Amino acid sequence: MNKSETIARARELRQQDQLEASQELLFQLMKQYPDDPLVLFEVGGSFDVLGEEADAIPYYQEAIEAGLSGPDLQECLVCLGSSLRVTGQFEEAVDTLEEAVATFPHNNSGRVFLALAYYSKGAYEAATRLLLSLLLETTQDDDILAYSGALEYYKENLDEVIAE
Repeated sequence: MNKSETIARARELRQQDQLEASQELLFQLMKQYPDDPLVLFEVGGSFDVLGEEADAIPYYQEAIEAGLSGPDLQECLVCLGSSLRVTGQFEEAVDTLEEAVATFPHNNSGRVFLALAYYSKGAYEAATRLLLSLLLETTQDDDILAYSGALEYYKENLDEVIAE
């Protein structure tokens, strides 16, 4: 199998919940292509799906440094940010996810994970505002849309209370 076929097979194994077999294939591939950004990203992902986020982080970082691009870069930034958040590295998570959102503004997954990172960092208002913005931009729910004006207002006025 060539590199592309091996990566496709590893992804297929991952979808079939054969996580260790997928990871082993990727480790073998990494011996042939130790500096390949896509291989590094996939190895990071193999650790990530096994719940070993701390082990995934250096591979994600190396993949980015090695020149990962396009949709793979977007996914890698989100995965890296999420892994940083899960391992308690909240500032780094926010920085990474803000980069993902700035670089790929039309991909909403980065915005969702950024809201989680804001929350973990204690920036509850920023998290709520971001989620409300995303909800208002993406929902098709008529019941929610009926309140879009109020939700837009409250997004910027989260703490407003009317005193009698």
